[in-house]
Amino acid sequence: MHVLWALRDKYRCAVLREKSDFSSVADHVIQLLMYQYDEQTPRGPVLLMIDDFEDMEKVEELQFAIETQCTEKDIQAAKVILLNCMRSESNATELTTDTVFIGNNLSDKELKLFEVKLKEIKEKHCDFETFYGFMIMKENFNAEYIEGVVRNTLKNFNMDQKNAQLFAVLVLLRVYCKYSSLSWSLCLHVLGHSVPVCGDLRIGDVFGEFSSFISFCWDQDKVKYIAVQIRYSIIARQCLEEIRRTHKVTKAKITKFLLTTDQLYEYTQGRDNLFQYVHDILVKRFSSSEEVSQFSPLIQQIAEETPGQEEIVLTNAAKRLENDAVVSQLLARYYYLKKKDFTVAKAWAKEAMGLSEDNSYIADTSAQVFKHELKNEISNCKEGEFMSPEKLEIALKMAQSAMEAFQKTQALAKKESLYRNKIKTNNQHINTSGFLGEIQVGVLILGLLEKTPVPSLDDVRRDIMSEFLSGNITIESLKRKDPQYNKNRSYYEILQQFKDMLCNLKKRMKFNFDHLDRMQVNLGTITGVKNNREQVARKEISVCFDRYTQAFCEIKSEHLLKKNNFNLQPHQARQFLEKEKADSFSGILDCLTKDISTEKIKEIAKQYNIICQSKHNPKTVEIINMIYANVVLGCVQPKSAAVPYEHLLRVLSALLKETHQPEEDFSLFFIAVVLLWPTSEHEVSTKLGPFISQLKTSYFDQMEEVFNGKRPIVHFLLGKKSNYEKLLQIKAIQSCITGTEEQFASQWRNGKIWKDEKVRDLLKRVIGRVKGRVILADNCKGLRLEVIPLFRSQINGLDGRKVSFFIGFSMKGPLALGIERVKEPR
Repeated sequence: MHVLWALRDKYRCAVLREKSDFSSVADHVIQLLMYQYDEQTPRGPVLLMIDDFEDMEKVEELQFAIETQCTEKDIQAAKVILLNCMRSESNATELTTDTVFIGNNLSDKELKLFEVKLKEIKEKHCDFETFYGFMIMKENFNAEYIEGVVRNTLKNFNMDQKNAQLFAVLVLLRVYCKYSSLSWSLCLHVLGHSVPVCGDLRIGDVFGEFSSFISFCWDQDKVKYIAVQIRYSIIARQCLEEIRRTHKVTKAKITKFLLTTDQLYEYTQGRDNLFQYVHDILVKRFSSSEEVSQFSPLIQQIAEETPGQEEIVLTNAAKRLENDAVVSQLLARYYYLKKKDFTVAKAWAKEAMGLSEDNSYIADTSAQVFKHELKNEISNCKEGEFMSPEKLEIALKMAQSAMEAFQKTQALAKKESLYRNKIKTNNQHINTSGFLGEIQVGVLILGLLEKTPVPSLDDVRRDIMSEFLSGNITIESLKRKDPQYNKNRSYYEILQQFKDMLCNLKKRMKFNFDHLDRMQVNLGTITGVKNNREQVARKEISVCFDRYTQAFCEIKSEHLLKKNNFNLQPHQARQFLEKEKADSFSGILDCLTKDISTEKIKEIAKQYNIICQSKHNPKTVEIINMIYANVVLGCVQPKSAAVPYEHLLRVLSALLKETHQPEEDFSLFFIAVVLLWPTSEHEVSTKLGPFISQLKTSYFDQMEEVFNGKRPIVHFLLGKKSNYEKLLQIKAIQSCITGTEEQFASQWRNGKIWKDEKVRDLLKRVIGRVKGRVILADNCKGLRLEVIPLFRSQINGLDGRKVSFFIGFSMKGPLALGIERVKEPR
């Protein structure tokens, strides 16, 4: 705040808190930019201090909202500085070129200055010891000092007294919801104070000895009102610990009081906010790169501190926040995860769905109940024993219910995402839990079938079951191959009931793997850094895929391979590619960024070259993938390319003359744009403009359900050389920049990376002219090719002007990077 005050003459300053609506904030920023200026080029930059957002991605969403507003209103050369202040629990924060870490350890010089300042304060204020913000810093954030102050202030705390009860509520809310407060009028109402006709009541008159920890603030729901809150979160945390340790008042007891005291919710002013604060402390979960928490920090700590009390708290929450679908969802999660009571969990999940039937996250909870019930049923079967036919039937019914529920979740997620596309300020990603959930059920089914005695052919048992689950052989064929069919008849009768689900198991699992891969490989977060939930999901996908490959990509039985006219070589090649996740264009492109050896990429290209021999009758998608594999290999190690560049162009040219499926067109147009960008003399290069247009159309058709809140990933960059060597992977640019992934992403966002001389030496700079929201790039062929700016705000006010830039190739089309204005003669 002192910084903002010092800079108030140079900047138009404002403070933003996380609960603000970004659309409305963007409007206010525009108003600040344009205030008292009639022309379209504002002179006064805006300095917006962001007060402790929990997630860096929210900062990027805010930036996106502001850029969108500036573009739509054609505001030129807009200058908005986002000063993002985030608290960190340690000094291990990743530093970037635009990040400064301010630690809580003062130097000797700073401590002496605090001593001098303290003498000044003592002369003017007799209550200087209650200046806790100053005193905590003066004591160099000494934990013993904070403990002592809190212990002394709370020595007479008694939870039976009303002011202590209300103080405990304020403390609990401040610890678990940082922007929480209580209406001052509500406090007076609860504590039996009437609003004075003349003068004001002070906090000390109402809260007594606890008042030094409490301050007035403003809050707003329907109207703006005076509220109170605990001054500092560090003091609130120590108060909560002191209340528990010394006065034996647990978090569960305070939370019960908060949820069951009707008087707290009788007063209109601030009631909506209070409900929201209560909802947040019960529901809001956090995640790391290792795991997503199952419950909110409050619920988890209550369970650790007073086991069993969390169930009472959640039951009280359902009563207080009745008709809240998320709270019903929370109870369903609690009962299926912690209590293993799936009947009660289903009841809560059903109630949640009744309250919010079109919400994919609520639908996912219903599916998760079935999945965990199935998992529990399988785990109850003893190791080494077969499951009885009766239990197999029960388990397969659970699996079918889970599959159907996850598919419903997927449909709702797609519907939500399509709706968000229409709302420019909503950058929420598609909910992918339904896709991963169905995969996990598939893995459970594979484990379930291993606990049955069918088919009884030990040497080829797994392979025959794999063929059945792939839909390659029927249940009748399975019966005929089993010499102990009569003994196992009851098992086959049950499999017959679920044959549609079982015969499509591989197909459904593969569909979901490919869907998630296509999204994760081709689309990135706005920040450029994978968020925690995505990292956790990718690890789980990897574990599931390993199980999938064991079941479907390792068939070795001669019994199955020795068929009439069966060609073993392409079969083994396809198995290898599927196992390496290289049987799709997304999987091949992923080789550019994941940790994979050049030898493995060579092998992938080699196997595609085998499959695409005319004698093996390759599919169109395999020919397209062959081009991708050779391009990726040529990009990574040009000297290792087995297929000449010109040959690839001939194959590509032939494909472009044919009609294909929409998903094949999508991958084909991308690789066509990459290969034909005018450094090639091939005749088909003259049609590059239409190919770029068709790629954009395909992108919106194929990725419409998943691209909301994402940016297309750049797979290749245009270098200065020719043929394979004209393409550079992102790793080539990253090698020029020292630092972590976060630091690289930071320089990518702020454009500093394009100023690096090593980077500039690698990339080819292209000239073009801005036309509306795109750039028309010039080239040696005389074509004017449409290029999209990576950040649209970079070309605001440059319509008709000449610019230079680098080219990045994404599935959305060629992107302009590092845009610079070119001086033109007058």
